[in-house]
Amino acid sequence: MPTRRTSAFHRPLLIDKTMYISGSVAADQSGRLVAPGDMAGQMRAAYSNIQRTLAAHGAAFDEVVKENDLHHDMDALLKASDLRFEYYDKERLPTTSWVQVQRLVDPGFLVQIEVVVELP
Repeated sequence: MPTRRTSAFHRPLLIDKTMYISGSVAADQSGRLVAPGDMAGQMRAAYSNIQRTLAAHGAAFDEVVKENDLHHDMDALLKASDLRFEYYDKERLPTTSWVQVQRLVDPGFLVQIEVVVELP
């Protein structure tokens, strides 16, 4: 089934009622880096990109069942981790893996988030 592209950096893949969104980074619609050097700002931008993709498919963060985060700096992630509650209900967090990596595709990116979504 074809999917709609909603960002220059990630394209959802839909298989039956499961949607996979990968490669969400801190980039605006033109592909420009958002919030250089700011983990919290980049996380918000990545989550906002995911939110747009979810909305384009009639979904929301409540349907996210798995989240994988690749981060450049685990200490910065831990300091900014509570901002997830701006998007997720504390009582309904998805299973999550946080992995620190040496760098992402662009050295300016501090975080990349991918999610698995079970559509209603």
